[in-house]
Parts: sequence; C-alpha cells; structure tokens
Amino acid sequence: MSNFGQILEEIQHNKENHETGYFNCIPFEGMERLEKYIPGIEQDTYYLITASSGVGKSKLSRALFIHNPFQYIKNNPESGIKLTIKYFSLEESKKKIILSEISKYLHSEFRISMSIKQLQSRGRFNTISVDVLEKIKQAETHVKEFLETVDIIDTIRNPTGIYKHMRDYALEIGNYYDVNNTPFTEEERQQVVRGEGETYKRISYYKKDHPKHYVIVLTDHISLLQTESGLTQWQTMGKYSSDYCLRMRDRFGFIPVNVQQQASAKEQVEYNYKGNTIEEKLEPSLDGLGDNKTTQRDANVVVGLFAPDRYSIEKHNGYDVSFFRDRYRSMSILKDRDGTANKKLPLFFNGAVDFFKELLRVDDAEGMRRVIEFTNNLNRN
Repeated sequence: MSNFGQILEEIQHNKENHETGYFNCIPFEGMERLEKYIPGIEQDTYYLITASSGVGKSKLSRALFIHNPFQYIKNNPESGIKLTIKYFSLEESKKKIILSEISKYLHSEFRISMSIKQLQSRGRFNTISVDVLEKIKQAETHVKEFLETVDIIDTIRNPTGIYKHMRDYALEIGNYYDVNNTPFTEEERQQVVRGEGETYKRISYYKKDHPKHYVIVLTDHISLLQTESGLTQWQTMGKYSSDYCLRMRDRFGFIPVNVQQQASAKEQVEYNYKGNTIEEKLEPSLDGLGDNKTTQRDANVVVGLFAPDRYSIEKHNGYDVSFFRDRYRSMSILKDRDGTANKKLPLFFNGAVDFFKELLRVDDAEGMRRVIEFTNNLNRN
C-alpha cells in the first residue's frame, strides 16, 4: 500500500525526470493545446476514442497512439523510452495498415498527399507517377522500423484471446514478484498461466524489466469483438473493458486504447431534432457510445471526434466549416479522470494520410490566411 513517504519519493523522482528531459509520458507533439489538458500518453492509463461512423476515429487513434509515439521515440532516442504497440485491428487488414503507413511516410518526408486508393491505382482516375513510385521504394526502411515497433494483429478477435496474448507478452518483458520481492521462476510463471495449483495467490505485484517500457494495446474497434461463448455483444464488450483492459492497465501497467463507435440511432434521431442546441446533440457524448455505454466508466480518458460538415453545419466554434468542409474536425475531451473535461479543440484533417493538426485560433488573421492558402493548394493538388 502506498504511504506518504512513497508518494513523496515518486513526486521528487518524477520532477528529476522532467528536469532531465523525460516528461513522465510520451508528449502529443504538435498538439500544444491538447497537451495543456492531456499531457501525453501515460503508462497504466486507459484511453477511449469515439465518433460516429466514417468520421475518422480510427485515423485519430492511429495519429495519437501510433504515429505520434513512434515518431517521438525515433526523434528522441536519448529519452530512454522503449515502445511496443500491439495493434489489434478488427476492421482493417495488416496490408491496408502498411499501405496507410506508406501514405503517411510520403506526406511526412515529401509533402505528398496520396490516398491508399491512389497507391493501389484503383479506378480510372487514381494512380501514381514514376517519381512517386521511386519515393515509395525509399519507404522500405521506414516500414521495417515501423513493423518492429507496431505489431499488427488481425487474427485474434475475441477478448480472452487478446488478454492471453498480452499476458504472455507481459511475462516476456517482466515478471511476477511475491511479498518478499522475490521474482517468480519460469515454472512458477507457467503454473500461473496454466491455472495450476495456488501459485497465483503468491503474486504480490508485477514489474516490467524496463521501467520506461510503454506498451500500447490498441483495439479498433471494440464493437467488432468476436462474442465470447454464451455472451451477448454487450456482455463481450463489457468483459473486455471492465475485466481485461483493467487487468492490463492495473496489473501490467499497459496502456489500453479502445476505439468505439457512437450509436447510429442517436445520430439519426438527433439530426432530425430542430432546436438551438442541435450541434451539441450531434456531437459525440458519453451516453452516445454504441452497443455498450458502460465502457466509459472504466476509461481514464475519453476523447470524441466530430465532423460538422456532414450535417451541413456552416460554422462551428467560430470556424468556417463551409470552406474547410471535410478537412475540419472538432476533438472534445469528454472525460479525464485526473484532469479537465468538456474541452474542444479545432483540428485540420487530411484523411488520406491520417493527418491531424491543431488549427490556429480563429482570431489569428494572418495565421488563418496561411491555413486557407494551404487548404486551397491541397484541394487543387
């Protein structure tokens, strides 16, 4: 049990970390306003991303919890952070995710905006030039490094299978300890895994071998989880969130990130509602989570994403949606157990390359002029 002395020691230790350049999290670089509310990706923290269908919740989850940490570790090797991302993709194939990463690479390195359909030359109007093909070949090293960090798993689809995979991985990178701080032997670990005897009762705590090893467990999206035997979809989602995700967070210090859709029925009913608060009723909410609303109780942080253009909303929080159209998104912090909720951040969005960037303040006339010029050029290209 933690006491004041132990907590004070941790506070002092974290302050020393900060002074040496380790911020006790992986920052959301390029998202300064977001960092004021959510400083970054923290260990033993459970995140939930939600939006209506087709808004970009999968793209946002990849931007924040795959692209951002991968790039941060690559640019800051002196941080001493070790990163592993286990991506349980229930909706998209491993091939499609790799294609998405190639698209992201072209944008990051050459400012080329190229969708997956264009990469695959699908359709009469989608193809690539010889020059772009040569640049794609240069992505080989990047993709290899990406796959060394991001383990894309599209063959395990049920909660128990996901948890067992992560438990086995936890025992590869750490160990159980008893009350005397004695690590378990290999045989003792296997007894726990097999459920033999009462060895599990001797577990006092688990510790990773590398204290700065960040393990992100991204599941996209949990409404597509394969139902467990004898359970409904609602019960399956609840079991994964309230049982397995909390075990991964609290026992192993992992970082569960779940993507969950907003209920389609809510969207249809409230879009037809006429009143002054129509935008608020359309935006993602905790009670609008689809298939199982109780998952938000388990999460430390819940983030929503909204696309007002799909409802022909011309102005949103002062921004001209009629100009930006599908390139405008509003991200809202719906819940933050340890911070501030009910905050909204305007984002520029390029869905072809999983790109999100905080928009400048609407009263920054010169800055917004440059954004408008950039958007016009992007649309023309």
